[in-house]
Formats: sequence, C-alpha cells, structure tokens
Amino acid sequence: MPKSPGGALLHGFSIERDSPVPIYRQLDASLRRLILDDTLAPGQKLPSTRELSQELGVSRITVKSVYEQLVAEGYALARTGAGTFVSEGLDFEASPKFKLPRRKSRPPNIEISERAKTIMSSKASMRHGEIAAFRPGVPALDLFPIKSWNKYLLDAATCADRRNLSYGEVNGSAALRASVARHLTDARSMQVDPAQIVITSGAQQAFVLIAFVLLNKGDTVWYENPGHIAGRDVLQIMGSNVVPVPIDDEGMDLNFAIEKHHKPTLIFTTPSHQQPLGTTMSLARRLALLNYAQEIGAWIIEDDYDSEFRYRGRPLPALSALDSERRVFYVGTFSKSMFAAIRLGYIVVPPGLGEAFAQARNLLGQSSSAVVEQAMSRFMDDGRFVEHIRKMRRVYRERRDILYECLTKDCADILEPHPTDAGMHMLAWLKNGLDDQVAHLALLSAGIETLPLSAYCIEPLGRSGIVLGFSGTHERRIPKLVKRMSEALRSPAPIK
Repeated sequence: MPKSPGGALLHGFSIERDSPVPIYRQLDASLRRLILDDTLAPGQKLPSTRELSQELGVSRITVKSVYEQLVAEGYALARTGAGTFVSEGLDFEASPKFKLPRRKSRPPNIEISERAKTIMSSKASMRHGEIAAFRPGVPALDLFPIKSWNKYLLDAATCADRRNLSYGEVNGSAALRASVARHLTDARSMQVDPAQIVITSGAQQAFVLIAFVLLNKGDTVWYENPGHIAGRDVLQIMGSNVVPVPIDDEGMDLNFAIEKHHKPTLIFTTPSHQQPLGTTMSLARRLALLNYAQEIGAWIIEDDYDSEFRYRGRPLPALSALDSERRVFYVGTFSKSMFAAIRLGYIVVPPGLGEAFAQARNLLGQSSSAVVEQAMSRFMDDGRFVEHIRKMRRVYRERRDILYECLTKDCADILEPHPTDAGMHMLAWLKNGLDDQVAHLALLSAGIETLPLSAYCIEPLGRSGIVLGFSGTHERRIPKLVKRMSEALRSPAPIK
C-alpha cells in the first residue's frame, strides 16, 4: 500500500513500496512535479530532511540525496542554517503549466519533416526483423566459422597498444584497405590504390556518402528498373530526380535512357548480377556506358553486392576494371559474403575524392568498428575469407539447384523460376495474373519470406514476380518449404 505524508503541502504525494521504481526516483519525480505545477511555489520552504524521512518512512540519506540533486539542477536552493527552498525565478508563467504525460499517450501535434515522411514510406524496411525462409540476401549463417572469427576479434581487441579501441582512421583501417585492394585485384581484376578506398558500415552507408558528396537537389540519377530498393530510396530522399531505366538482355538499356531522360549526374547499375533480375551486363554495353559517362561527365555507381558467388566460371571483371577515365564508384559489402551484423563495406572512389569522402564519413557517423576492421583484415590476409567464399559457393550452388528443381516440380502451374548463374536469390515469375503483393503476403502468413518484384520498381513492369533467397535456407528444408509455398499460392487471401 502507498504511504502518504501528512500536511496540505504534500497532498497527494506517495511512495509505492511494491513498485519496481526505486524509492529515491519516486521521491525525486514527485518533488519535481510539485515544483513544476506550482503546488510548491517559488521561495517556499521544503520540509526538513528529517521531517520528510519520518513522514515517508524512508532513510534520511535518501531524502538528503534527492534534495542535493534538486539543488544541483536548479529546482531548489539550500540556505545554510535555514533549510531548502524552491528556487525563485523559474518562469512558469511564460509557458504552459508542466504536466506529466501519460505513458502510452502520443504527444499531440507532432509534425515531422518531408524527408522523414519519405524515409518512413521506404520499402527497404521490409528486409528487417526476424529471418524467415527464403529471405533474399541472407547468407548461410549456420555455416559461418564463428570460432575462428572470434579469435581474430579477440586478437584485434587485445593488441598490445589498444589502438583499435579508439575511433580508428578517418577513412577506415589502413590494413583493411590494403587487404581489400589485394582482394579486388585477384577477384575482380581491378588495380586499386588503398588510398582510393573508404571503409563504410555497409553498402547503404556508401550510397549515402556518394549522394551527400556528389549530388545536389534536383540532379538526375539514372536508375535500373527494377533495381536495388534501399539505394534508390536514399537517392530520392537526398532530393535527386531518380528516373527508371529498363533492363534488356544486355543489362541497363542505355539507348532508352538517352532518348527518354535528361542527362544524368549519376548512373546506378548492378552490372555483374542485376538486382533483382539476375542479368549480366554485356561487354559491349559496359563499354558503351563508360564511354557515355566520360562524354557527358557523369558518375557511375557500380553496386557489386554479391559478385563473389558465381556458379559458372570465374567471377567476371568489374565494370570498374574497364574504367580508364575513373568515372566509377565501386561499392562492395561484406554483409553477403560474411554476415550482416559485421557492418562493413567499402567504396573505391576516383582519385582526388578520397578526402571528401573520408570527411563526409567522419561527419555522418563512422559506424564501423576499428576492432572489426582489424579482425577482417587479418581474416582476409590469412586466406580465411577466400576459403569461406569457396565453401559457400559450393553450398549455394546446391541450394540453388534444389530450389529450382522443386519449384519446377511442385509450382509449375503458378510459378516460372528464372535460372541464375550467380548470386544468392532466384526470381520466379507469377502466372495466372497473381499479384506479387498478394503472393508475398500469402507466403508471409505461411512463414516464408520473399520480396515482391514490384517493391524493386520505380515504374511497373507489367509482369509480377517474387524474389526468393536460397542461400540462407538449408537444402534439407527446401522441398517441404516449396510444397508449403505451393499450397499458400493456390488460395492467397486478398489484400485488405
């Protein structure tokens, strides 16, 4: 039962003995409320610590510490030999009376910025939350060599001079930048100076930095349609005029863009494995794109999000490897090859722009950890990264093949799976006029997480499909999951 002190002065004041809130916090909050709502008037004397402690049945030390805190924050004034008084000069008349808000009530009349409204409408949030089967972009987390990785983390955290416990370098660890440069030379046929590399907290931060450094409001950005969801949304939020460019059999349709759109400041493309259609940009189209960008002075973002996972032949050289004029920003991430929580990615920036990107990274939040950066560098230099990639290629190839076989067998009348030679996801076209949003929700209710193709689109394609991630789902589970998919898609509930 609550105990209340006597006297009109502290009427309504109470201490809840059974409350999880400590007594000193209850006392402090109650006194603040009485001062702020003018029940205790400016200049009014507070009960002595002895009197209040006796009235409430609490320690005098508790009351004394609360009084001292009120004095320190300016709510009260202690006068030697006289007692503690409510501070004068607290101008409550100039503003509405203070009232304690109810816990679950939403403050009235909140107006957020137009930019925040755009952020809240982003479809990229569909990728967050608990991981379900077939979520795109999820690696085989159960097969990650966590014990080995933890040793590298421990070594990085306990190095002799503890340098990794500080903020790290403004453009990211020099060791990791050198490791990434060597990896790109071997895997992507790129010749990269480590000074051109800026470490980020993933591809998304890379897109934010590029938009922040290069784009002004209203600048035109050519963007693949369909294309990467979060990259598109951040460019739009930064005020760019993001316009859709369709994909044909050779990749981004450059002729369409030249004919239909204004000249771009920036072009966004995923040439090695188009996101999400899976097309590989032809050499002729790559050269044409580079020549056009050079001709008009445009920049190109090459998002190489899952290029490590190619199942036929070696990974193709990057677009950036052909870029003699240095118009390409190459963006890579470890979220797909390692795990998302590592929060590491990188940008290879053209010469002369490294300092601008490093300072932008510093201002907008470094985000990546110097400890993790050092561990990743050692993980790469010791050959563990390449070893892990090779293992995952074999695993993902098997999972891709099983998924394709099961879809062809059990869902042939409702889905048309699109074969893929690379990546971590498979596109399946929907048949019988089924809407991909309806299909997405039906599968979600069955415990299967796909992404509707329409979520990737700036403009509708005129054809519906779903994107299925196969890399994070164990091969033994795939046949049963596909049967469940078949059942869910045959009687989907309408969108409410």
